[in-house]
Amino acid sequence: MSEDIIDVYRELANHLDKMPVGYPPAESGIELKVLKHLFTPEEAKFALNLNYMPDRLKKIYRRVKKSGITIEELEKKLDNMYQKGLINYGKRVSETNDEEKFYANAPLVIGMFEYQLNRLTKEFILDFKQYLKEAFIDEFNKPGVPQLRTIPIEQSIDYEQNIATYDDLKNLIEKIGEPIGVHECICRQAKDLLGEPCKKTDMRELCFSF
Repeated sequence: MSEDIIDVYRELANHLDKMPVGYPPAESGIELKVLKHLFTPEEAKFALNLNYMPDRLKKIYRRVKKSGITIEELEKKLDNMYQKGLINYGKRVSETNDEEKFYANAPLVIGMFEYQLNRLTKEFILDFKQYLKEAFIDEFNKPGVPQLRTIPIEQSIDYEQNIATYDDLKNLIEKIGEPIGVHECICRQAKDLLGEPCKKTDMRELCFSF
C-alpha cells in the first residue's frame, strides 16, 4: 500500500477507535489490513464523516459537499457501503410520506464482521483472527461501558435452564410478527473456509433475525 492509502486506513482506525467499542491499534498493524479487506480508500474517506450515532443524509452531506460530490452521489455511495456490510443504515417516513435516511459507522463486532456473511474470504478470516487475538478481544471485554453487559435491576430473578421444544419455537415464530430472517451462522461459515468445520452439526442456517 502507498503511504497515502495507509494514512487513510490509519485515520479510519483512529476514528473507529473513538466508538464505545473501539478499534485499538495492534503492534503488528494488522488492524489496517482488516480495514483494507473491507473498505476501498474512497469508502474509508466517507466513513470518516460518519458517527457511531446515526446522522441524517443531509447532515452528512454538509460535511463532504466541499469535495464537489452531489447529495445524490453521496446517497448512492453510502447505500452501496451498507449493502457491502460496512456501515449501519435506517430510514424514517414522516407524516407527509417523505423518506429520510440515516447512516452510522458499525463496530467491528457485533457489526462489520457479521455483515460479511457470504462475502468471507480465507485471507480476511485469518487477518481478523490475528487482530482479534492481538488487540480487539481485550477492547471488547474491557471494563467501562462494554457492548454486552449485565444491568442490575435490584430484583431477584428465578432462573431455570431448559431447552426449548419444537412447539415452543413454533409458537414464538408465529407470534413474533414479520419480517423474520433465517441465515447461515457466520462462525460456522468461517470455520468451513478454514477447513475446520463445526463438529456439533452439519446444519448452517441456524441464525434468526427479527
